[in-house]
Amino acid sequence: MTTTTNEGTAMSSAGVGAAADLAVDFEKRRAGRVDAGDLVAENLAALDAAGVTADALGDGGQRRQALRTVAQGCGATAFALGAALAAGRAEAVLHHAAVQLGLAERAYAVAVERVRQSGDAARQPGPQFAVARMRGSLDTMTALLDRQAGRAVGEDAAALAEACTAGIFLAAEAEAVVSAAYDLVGADAEGAARIGQLWHDLKATPAPVSGSLARELVGKAAVGIDPDETPRWV
Repeated sequence: MTTTTNEGTAMSSAGVGAAADLAVDFEKRRAGRVDAGDLVAENLAALDAAGVTADALGDGGQRRQALRTVAQGCGATAFALGAALAAGRAEAVLHHAAVQLGLAERAYAVAVERVRQSGDAARQPGPQFAVARMRGSLDTMTALLDRQAGRAVGEDAAALAEACTAGIFLAAEAEAVVSAAYDLVGADAEGAARIGQLWHDLKATPAPVSGSLARELVGKAAVGIDPDETPRWV
C-alpha cells in the first residue's frame, strides 16, 4: 500500500512538473497574439502526450496546481484542461477558480519583474503598496481555494455551494490583481501586452456556474433554503 501511494505521488508530481515545462513553451509560442486560437488544441495535445492527464494527476490538489501552472503559460488552454479534468460541477468550479488564480499569479510575476527593472519606480511607495496588495490577494485566494476544496466534497448542493464560495471570491480578486498589474506596467509595451493576454483569457471563458447563480446557491445554503426554491437565477 505504501509503495502504491508513493508511486501515485511521484506520478502526480511528474505531471505538475511536465505542466510547468510546457507552460513556458506555451507562453513563448503565443507571443504577439491576444487570442490563443488554434494554439489551445495544440497545447492540449502536448499536455496529453506529456502525461498531464486525470490519471497522472491523482488528487484534486495536484490537478489545481497543474491548472495554475498551465494558466501562467496560456489561460485559454488551462480553462479547457480544467473543464476536461473535472468530474462534476463542484470540481469544475474549483478548477475554473484555480485557473483564475494562476492568471493572477502570472500577472503579479510580470508586474514585479517589470517594476524591478524600472529602477527608480521600484523605490516609490505607489508601486510598493500596489505589489503588497496584490501579494495579499494572491495569498488569500490560495488559502480560500484550498479550504473550500476540502469542504466541497461530493456532488450535492452543499458541495457546490462550498465550491462557489471560492469561485465568487477568486473571480473578483483575480480581476483586481490583473488590473493592478496592468496599471503598474502600463508604460511598458512588452509588459502591458503580456498582461493584456492574461486579462483576455480571464474574461473570455465563462465560469461553469454564473456569478449570479453562484451567489444564489451560497446565500440559500447559508440561510437554509432549498437551492431549487423559487425565485431562481437561470
